[in-house]
Amino acid sequence: MSRKHKTIDELLEEVLVPEEEQTHDIPENWVWTKFGAVAKLYNGYAFKSTDYQEDGIPVIRISDISGEDTSPQKAVRVSSNLYNERFLIRKGDLLIAMSGATTGKTGVYNSDEIALQNQRVGNIKEISQQLLYPRFKNFYVFNISKEILKKAYGGAQPNISGALIEQLSFPLPPLNEQKRIAERLERLLNKIEEAKQLIEEANETFVLRTAAILDKAFHGDLTRKWRNKNSSLLQKSIDSSLDVIKVNNDFYNDFDLPSSWVWAKAESLFQIQPRNGYSPKSTEDITNTKTIKLGAITKGYFKDNEYKYIDETIDKESYLWLKHGDFLIQRANSLEYVGTAAIYTGSDDEFIYPDLIMKGRVNEELVLAEYMVLWINSHYGKKYIKQNATGTAGNMPKINQKVVKNILIPLPPIQEQIEIMRVVEQTNRKDIGVNIVNASKSLEIIKQSVLSKAFRGELGTNDPSEESAIELLKEILQEQVK
Repeated sequence: MSRKHKTIDELLEEVLVPEEEQTHDIPENWVWTKFGAVAKLYNGYAFKSTDYQEDGIPVIRISDISGEDTSPQKAVRVSSNLYNERFLIRKGDLLIAMSGATTGKTGVYNSDEIALQNQRVGNIKEISQQLLYPRFKNFYVFNISKEILKKAYGGAQPNISGALIEQLSFPLPPLNEQKRIAERLERLLNKIEEAKQLIEEANETFVLRTAAILDKAFHGDLTRKWRNKNSSLLQKSIDSSLDVIKVNNDFYNDFDLPSSWVWAKAESLFQIQPRNGYSPKSTEDITNTKTIKLGAITKGYFKDNEYKYIDETIDKESYLWLKHGDFLIQRANSLEYVGTAAIYTGSDDEFIYPDLIMKGRVNEELVLAEYMVLWINSHYGKKYIKQNATGTAGNMPKINQKVVKNILIPLPPIQEQIEIMRVVEQTNRKDIGVNIVNASKSLEIIKQSVLSKAFRGELGTNDPSEESAIELLKEILQEQVK
């Protein structure tokens, strides 16, 4: 007996979103449908590491997904014998990380060179470009990325499946309206990106001003009036056990420290962990062990979203677990960032630290950890680090514990350090820095608002005289009836 084909009405009932599940009103010639009626999510292939070679077809892995600029530049490659059209990636394809620590990360492949999908790299493809305009599809996925991620984390481990993507409610406009919306979005979002660039330029100016403020701080000029008013607080000399240094003026030839300050070696101020961090094999699966990346402290402060999972368990008594207040410094990175320091502000025992980072604890009776970070990350600290780093820019410059211990620090009494930090933070709050942060946040809000309006039909591009999208949907479904 032949299998009975479903009617158009039956197919429509399966793909249309019931009115009670529609999240907002849309123009009359749009239609709410399940995303799976217009697009599908395709998984990649589990290439073996033994297949990798220097030449051949690039394989896009989760780590290669990078927004609009996803490319094969750093991708591994496999022999052309492994070519399979089922896993083919072409320019303009929308990719998404289906599992792992970066689940939900999206990217548009922008290279003319074809590539292949690795396992757990999803490719969201339109069923027909007569029904769905690719750029419109991409903007839609970008807009609901948080919803996708929220649904992915609904289980024990984050995971994006074809069913998850295809069950999403999708407001489908007529095809020409999709194109107009995509063009309008591109123009508007480009203007937002231009504004972000202007903010970045303003931020560079702010960085230069901050450097000037710190310069005054380290010479004692920033707190001169405070010292004059609080001389009684400074009667007690800095701890006599401190290893006070007479500085070679060839290195710091413009320093004339206040009489109550001294030069001290870093080893007199903090105890460094004698062993470096640990970098076992990472994994894209969710495990119980997270290790911070170099990017977690590259900005001079701790960022808790810069981490990866490792595929083994670390004993809870291990020195590798970070404690709140730990002093961290990069022992290897590019010449620009090697030696960058930061304070770990996360929770105890949440992360371990990698081999390329050193860890220590400051003597809080002698120095504020924040003051040390300011000095080491200043152009004075960077000058010392660069002069003592080994290796070249192309071979990841490194510093060892001896270099860190020998860092010279212009040390005020602890009370004056507190005042310096107060003035620096207060000055920065009053400066353009706060406005820069607020402007950046405002632009992101505007961007989200523009995207939201686009999928409500509120960009002023809709032509109500155009045939309803449901007629176009019927035509595509009709092909399934044949």
